[in-house]
Amino acid sequence: MMKILHVISNEIDRARVERVMKYMPEEFEHQFVMSEELGSVKCPVDVIHAHRWFGCGQAAWNYASSSHLPYVVDVVQSDLDAYHKLFVFNKKSAENVLLEAARVVFTSQSQQDFLAQHLPSKTADTVFFHSTMLFEPLNPYWINNLHIHPPTALVHIKLLNVGTADSNSHLDAVHHAMKKLQRRNYDISLTAVGDLTDEELLDVYRNHDIFLQLDEKTPSTQRFAQALSQGLPVLYAQKGVCDGIFKEGLAGYAVNPKSADDLAKTILNVSDLFGTIEQQIMRLHPLGLFDAKEQSRQWEHLYENSLC
Repeated sequence: MMKILHVISNEIDRARVERVMKYMPEEFEHQFVMSEELGSVKCPVDVIHAHRWFGCGQAAWNYASSSHLPYVVDVVQSDLDAYHKLFVFNKKSAENVLLEAARVVFTSQSQQDFLAQHLPSKTADTVFFHSTMLFEPLNPYWINNLHIHPPTALVHIKLLNVGTADSNSHLDAVHHAMKKLQRRNYDISLTAVGDLTDEELLDVYRNHDIFLQLDEKTPSTQRFAQALSQGLPVLYAQKGVCDGIFKEGLAGYAVNPKSADDLAKTILNVSDLFGTIEQQIMRLHPLGLFDAKEQSRQWEHLYENSLC
């Protein structure tokens, strides 16, 4: 029996872990604790998994140092923002959390790119040597309800954006791009919705043609994967969390979210190639990169290797 102690900061972390752990063998026993409660844990543990670098990771580092336990630490987007704001003399402590981890888990290529630029080169080499890439697991609801549009030419281009009001500042450039296309007699519309339930979002995705994942401050690979599960090509921000997951043109295209010209050009490109791109997206199903069942095997190896 291998006992895993998951250090989380909120219920979102717990839900993400539970999507994967339910597919893992019974030989793995899982326990949850909030980062501020970790110091009081007395039960036997084999591996600690901190699901955020800041807060959870720092607590795991302190606990593991005194108990001589291996720990795994995830890096999420908010961690990079926190690291970037630290004064130079405070960065070393944060870097030690990554350096001394048995394994470091990244959830996007852009996170590695960011740290490659900001970590000292020797520190980055060490961190990347014992790192792995695991995308946030998708709710099985989407894997169980895959959909693909029939190949067709887009006569009316229906764009979709999903996000909060705070994450929609990039839509100004989208509106300018649409006006450029409308002046050229292209029929194009945009729907912007907030966070809905999975069931509500399913129909929304299926009633649109191109998904916009342009937000650089609060991006989501979850939305990206949801859109692909419903057959929508995605326009995503260059060097954002979705850039680099798939080869350019396979599931969509990277664009400059602040450039109306680039957006208009890329929207037309996707429109012209819509049938071809949709067939490519069909071949991506069942989206194994985001499948919790597929990831469960990788988590097993992650924990077993952390003991080596």
